[in-house]
Amino acid sequence: MKRALQILLPILVMGAGAWGGAWLVLNRKVVKPVERTPFHPRVKVQKVQRGHYQPVIRSQGTVRARMAVDLSSEVKGRVVTMSSSLIDGGLFEAGDILLELDSVDYDLALRQARARMDVAQAGITNALAQMSSARAQMAQWEARISREEAEARAAIAEWKLIGRQGEPPALLAREPQLKEARAGLESAKAMWWASAAKEKSDVAELEAARAAEKIAELNVARCVIRAPFKGRVDSRMVGIGQVVSPGIALARLESVDVGVVRLALPQEDFEFLGMKNGLRGGANIVNGPKARFRSAAGGRWRGQVVRGLGEVDGGTRMVSVVAEVNDPYSELEDSTLSYGLFVSAEIDGELIEDVVVLPRIVLREGGGVHVFKKGKLHAREVEVILTTHDHVVIKGGLDEGEDVCLTPVEAFVDGMTVVLDPEGMDE
Repeated sequence: MKRALQILLPILVMGAGAWGGAWLVLNRKVVKPVERTPFHPRVKVQKVQRGHYQPVIRSQGTVRARMAVDLSSEVKGRVVTMSSSLIDGGLFEAGDILLELDSVDYDLALRQARARMDVAQAGITNALAQMSSARAQMAQWEARISREEAEARAAIAEWKLIGRQGEPPALLAREPQLKEARAGLESAKAMWWASAAKEKSDVAELEAARAAEKIAELNVARCVIRAPFKGRVDSRMVGIGQVVSPGIALARLESVDVGVVRLALPQEDFEFLGMKNGLRGGANIVNGPKARFRSAAGGRWRGQVVRGLGEVDGGTRMVSVVAEVNDPYSELEDSTLSYGLFVSAEIDGELIEDVVVLPRIVLREGGGVHVFKKGKLHAREVEVILTTHDHVVIKGGLDEGEDVCLTPVEAFVDGMTVVLDPEGMDE
C-alpha cells in the first residue's frame, strides 16, 4: 500500500497541474492594446522687442567724510576757553572759534618787538640827522678849502710880482689854514660814514624788530584756534586748563560738506558706467553717473560717482569707485546721512542701444535660449552682455518679433514639439 501511494501521488499532482494550466489557457482574457497620445510640454513664450536699456549697477558701502584732519595748535599754551561745539559729534561752521590759549607771553613779546621798532626808528632818525649835519660841515670845509686855495694863489702871485726870490712863507701860502680846513673836511667825512653805518645798523634792527612783531602778532592770533572748514567733531582729546604743544592733536574733525561712499563693483559691471579712463584714477570727473543710496532704516539720498580709484583688488578682482553726496548733515533733509552708516547703492549705467531685455529664466544651460517657431522649440546661441538679478540683456542672436520660451523644458531635444500655453503669450 505504501508503495502504491509513492507511485500514485506524483501522478495525481502532475495531472492536477496539467488540468489547471489547460483551464487557464482556455479561460484567459485578451488585453486590447491602448493607443497612447504623445506628450508635448506646455510652454510660455515672450515676443522679442529690441530697444534701449539703461543698466542699474548695484553695490554697497559705508559713508565716510571726504576730509578728516587732526586739529592741532601752532603755538604752546594753556587752554583757557573752549567752544560748546567742541564735543564728540558737535557741529560747527568754517571759521568758528573752537579753542583759545593763554596769550599773555605772546602779548609781551609783541610789545617788546614794537618797543624795539621805536628805538630803531629813533636811531635811524638820529643817524640821518648826523649824516645831514656831516654833509653840511663837509660843504663848509670844502668851501673854505676853495677860498684858502684861491687866497694862497693870489698871495704867491703877488710875491713873485714884487720880485721876491725863493719860496713864499707858509703863512703867506695859507698852508696852516688849508691844513686846518682839510682836517675839518676829513673829520666831517668820518662823521658822515659813522652816521651812515649807524643808520644802516638801525635799519637792520628795525627790520628785525618788524619781523619779531609779525611773529608775535601771528603767535597772538594763533592762540585763537578756529575751525578750518564746516564739519563735525569725531573725537576730542583736550580739556580746559591743559597745556598743549604744537603738532599735538587736540581733536579729530570731519568735513560735512560732502560725504563719500567707496563702492566695489565687478569689472564687467564697471564697464557699463561709461567712465572713460576710470581705471586710471586721478581727479574727479565731470557729470559722472548718478547714484541713489538707501539705508536699512529706509533713508534715501541722491549722489554721483565722481572717480575711480585706479586699481583692481587683488583678492576679490573688484573695481572700486567713489561716490559723493552733498551736505549729508543737512537740516533740510528728512534723514541724516551719518558717517559710518552702511548703505546700498544703485548706479545708473550708460544707455545701451538696440538690445533685447528678457526675464533671466530664459537662459538655459550653456547660456543660450529656446526659440518657439511653428510648434517646435529650437536652441539658439545669443550674445549676453549683461545679467542682473531679474533680467538678461541680449545684444545679438534674436530678431524682432521672435518668440522666446520662458518655461524650462526637461530632456530638451532641438526641434521637439511643444504646446503653447494660451495664457502664456507675454508681449
